[in-house]
Amino acid sequence: MKTKITKTNGITLIALVITIIVLLILAGVTIAILTGDNGILNKATEASEKTKIAEEEEKVKLSATGALAKENGEGISQDSLEEELGKYFDSTDFNVEAGTSETGEEGHIVTITENNSEGNKYFVSKDGIVGEYTVREPAEPTEGVGENFDMSNGVIEVKFLEGTSYNTTDTPNHPVSKEGMTAITYNESTGETTNVSDSNGTDWYSYVENKDDDMTDGGTTDGGDSHWANAEVITTVDDEEIKSYFVWIPRYAYRIIYFDSADSANEYRAGTLTEEQALAENKIEGYSDARGIVDTEGKTKEGVSVQTAIPVDNKYFKTHPVFDGDVNYGGWAEDDGTPVKLQGIWVAKYEASSVEGNSNSSSGDNVTTKHVKIQPGVSSWRYITIGNVFTVAKNYNQTLSSHLMKNSEWGAVAYLTESKYGRNGTEVTINNNGSTYYTGGGSGITYINNTNQSSTGNIYGIYDLSGNAYEYVAGYYGMSSNLINGSSFAKGTSDAYSTAYNGTTESSNYIYGDTTYETHRWNSDGASFVDSNLPFFVRGGYLYDGTSAGVFYFYYYDGSNSGSNGFRVCLTV
Repeated sequence: MKTKITKTNGITLIALVITIIVLLILAGVTIAILTGDNGILNKATEASEKTKIAEEEEKVKLSATGALAKENGEGISQDSLEEELGKYFDSTDFNVEAGTSETGEEGHIVTITENNSEGNKYFVSKDGIVGEYTVREPAEPTEGVGENFDMSNGVIEVKFLEGTSYNTTDTPNHPVSKEGMTAITYNESTGETTNVSDSNGTDWYSYVENKDDDMTDGGTTDGGDSHWANAEVITTVDDEEIKSYFVWIPRYAYRIIYFDSADSANEYRAGTLTEEQALAENKIEGYSDARGIVDTEGKTKEGVSVQTAIPVDNKYFKTHPVFDGDVNYGGWAEDDGTPVKLQGIWVAKYEASSVEGNSNSSSGDNVTTKHVKIQPGVSSWRYITIGNVFTVAKNYNQTLSSHLMKNSEWGAVAYLTESKYGRNGTEVTINNNGSTYYTGGGSGITYINNTNQSSTGNIYGIYDLSGNAYEYVAGYYGMSSNLINGSSFAKGTSDAYSTAYNGTTESSNYIYGDTTYETHRWNSDGASFVDSNLPFFVRGGYLYDGTSAGVFYFYYYDGSNSGSNGFRVCLTV
């Protein structure tokens, strides 16, 4: 009799092991999804924490608003702020102390420990503005002294800064203006101006990247897309309204990368060469940044003073000093010397001219009784000493803190012009219209055809930066015994209106951001530093200087009433 063997269905040991492994993998994946760095639970926790912080910040803002109302808008006191905070937080969860922001503004530092045992810190200004309170450490160079390197092929990178802070932003500060200033736009074909109906908006200006398609010439020639903000200022002289024109330079930070050749610099501008690639291929010589002038290892260049500044990101950008309140580096200050951080400056669109016209002689033009105007197509005001220039520039519009342009202010314009927000490495064309010294490159509205002479390559930029007349600026060698032509202002020490240099060599006495050393002889521009006999700076070059004229040009002069020297006005509002 045969025995029938019945086959029993089931799983084998191997199948069981595989099943267990699969289940373990699935469990691991599930756990990772739930608990990993990017897991659901962690994301939920992060979202919850962000919500708590947002609610916390909103309570601080409400407290600041309430405290300001209690003080009738005259400045928040510590007592009123503490009282208002007590409406939203337990007394053990907050602390208020007097302090300053990272920009030096006086106010209150509020520490909230409700959601963080170490405390989240906020800065509350006396006028009720609330922001995160951070302390940024200065950048320091790597220990050791680096070797000298070639600084002739640089690229200037610019990052705009928000308000008076050190926080980078893609949106430059909105132009700050006062009564008497009117935002304008241009008809690029006729030069006709139109008042902006909504000056609080942003559609009347744009600070955007300019780049040629092939970058064969290094950057933008004509027709740039960057439309810097323009304003019209009207002054009254003998019952006549005189229009003048100014351009806004917003607060920014910068750094300079020095490449091994112009080709490498242009490849970087065009985006076909990254900084990492350039470093790997030894195409970068060094930097000028918050660490000073350093080589690729971060070591300082021998013989160069380190300018310690506050970095705005991990690339060690430094705030241009014209915006940062230290008068020794060309910054602004109140009359009592209190440093003032600036959101930007207004710069005359053209060299200064005279309302009354020129006599083209020292007897008729070296006076302080004439009045400044800033217009295209008219002869610039010359035959005037730097001391009288200083006086008439301040007299132009004291409500707007008008003054003779400083070396640092010229530098701020030059660096923004050289950056991707200006000409992106293309040299500004010289204004060599001849002995008439017409602003904008010619009489009348000729400037509409001379946009290659503009800082933006279009009608919205600043003109006469290269050529026409030499331009006196309020920068000088303070230890000179030959300051007679500037006796009205040259006291040997710096203030808000002028900058005194304490040496006669650019390599050891330069001020960063003023173009005297960081961009020395770029574009073959002339370069001669002030000394005891010729203590005053002139900028931009002369209409017959040819290739040596340009935005990086500087030269020494005795401050006398020369027929080849003019000037430019700036406003601080």
